[in-house]
Amino acid sequence: MKLKKLLATGLAAIMVMGLVGCSSSKGSESTESTDKLQQIKDAGVLKVGTSAEYSPYEFHKVVDGEDKIVGFDDFVVQEIAKDMGVKVEYEDMDFDGLLGALQADKVDIVLAGMTPDEKRKKSVDFSDIYYTNSNVCIVAKGKEDTIKKSEDLKDLKVGVQKGTTQADYVTNTLGITNATQLKKIPDLMLELQNGKIDVIVTGKAVAEINVQKYDNIAIGNTTVGDEVAETAAAAIKKSGKGVDNTSFIKSVNDTIKRLQDSGDMDKYMQEALKLAE
Repeated sequence: MKLKKLLATGLAAIMVMGLVGCSSSKGSESTESTDKLQQIKDAGVLKVGTSAEYSPYEFHKVVDGEDKIVGFDDFVVQEIAKDMGVKVEYEDMDFDGLLGALQADKVDIVLAGMTPDEKRKKSVDFSDIYYTNSNVCIVAKGKEDTIKKSEDLKDLKVGVQKGTTQADYVTNTLGITNATQLKKIPDLMLELQNGKIDVIVTGKAVAEINVQKYDNIAIGNTTVGDEVAETAAAAIKKSGKGVDNTSFIKSVNDTIKRLQDSGDMDKYMQEALKLAE
């Protein structure tokens, strides 16, 4: 009887240890990282953060009686979503709130003509660059030769879009601390028209579209801030807290490479410029 009791006790102990082992195993599985790409595929939706006041990258336009976000970045992100087998869902907000929304998981990705500068890289990851654009000055017509070098901006009333690399360049590199920083390019254009500012510093593609929409406005004959030329990349939240973005970034980069190799990237910019006319 004693032997049977000892055997029974031993068997029970082994079973308890086995259960503990299983529980521990399940606990370790629960701490494994979730693949972000698979998460998006399971949801069937790619949530995209953008600021649709930055033509030709993204802007609102009535298409077939419906207000839609269109533009260069829309062409790109639709291809990214197609390669993933999901649909696009936009969250339209102010440019300076986009990275915060990404960090808070309100969106999966940001496409907004965003330049991957060193400051932004500290908080988020970026895809490969999909477009490069020079910085130019928008001025009143007849004053195209006023600005011959970047330092000339120091003597003028400068306007920039809040949260952009142009704003950072004007403020921190040139030291212009009183620059007018507004959330939307159209608001800056009105300030320029009304004589409240002398110049707007922005990307060339954006400038080319906007000078067509406003009277007595032109692009200056000199580029500025060539050392911080405007480049565009998709922003993605860094891996962490149980989520791995590795395959997600790879999928985005694969689409970008496909569009660049095929020549579709340049074609999409030209189509976006036509849409914005």
